[in-house]
Amino acid sequence: MNQNKHQILFRLFDSFIPVISIGEKVLLFSVCSYREEMVKRNFQTAVIDTPGGLLKYYKGCEGPAPLTDADIMSASTPLLEAFDKLVEQRRFFLKEGQQISHIVTQSDLDKIPMRLAMMGFISVWETYLRDLVKTDIPDWQQSLSARRMQDAQKLFALKSARNEEIDLIQCLQLADLGSIFSKKQGFKRFLPDGNREEYDNMVRKIGKLRDALAHSQAVLPFSWKEIHLLLAFIRNAIRSV
Repeated sequence: MNQNKHQILFRLFDSFIPVISIGEKVLLFSVCSYREEMVKRNFQTAVIDTPGGLLKYYKGCEGPAPLTDADIMSASTPLLEAFDKLVEQRRFFLKEGQQISHIVTQSDLDKIPMRLAMMGFISVWETYLRDLVKTDIPDWQQSLSARRMQDAQKLFALKSARNEEIDLIQCLQLADLGSIFSKKQGFKRFLPDGNREEYDNMVRKIGKLRDALAHSQAVLPFSWKEIHLLLAFIRNAIRSV
């Protein structure tokens, strides 16, 4: 698979899942009842319908305030572009046409569409590393321990016995692929201004996030800001080489 094909897969997750897929429908409340409705529904945010337009109210604030352009995002915004913004601002109101239709918050990032996008990013990254090893690192076996090579060879033998057309590189784990590029300054192609320790730490975190997503863990092991940094690393690495 060449670089263009990797980037096509990458864009599938980077560009074609809209933020509205994780949004919640906006309920409009009256000025007279919005506080009671928030308590009843356990809402942190209310949208208030008034003759002069929509107002927003956040729990703990003194009173309602007008919606501004900074509060609004197009409902068709790609999910991972919205993620860039949600890391810095806790909530946005989504606009379809001329209407505010949904609200999205940082808490919504834990929904299935975002988890699929994260898993997709990491899967493309893993595939990309495999192909780079095939084309650029003929002596890759020297970078792995005897135990890791044995694990890969066992998996290769198992798959070969099932008549699967596969090579040994396809039997490497994500941690193995990361280790190969950790050696001999190979990480510099992905993290040119960083050091080996920073790269190894990044790769370990990506693997930990992948495992959490694969096992559908209820609570992910990193904050959204940390996850944003991991996805940004993958995005920049694939785009820069």
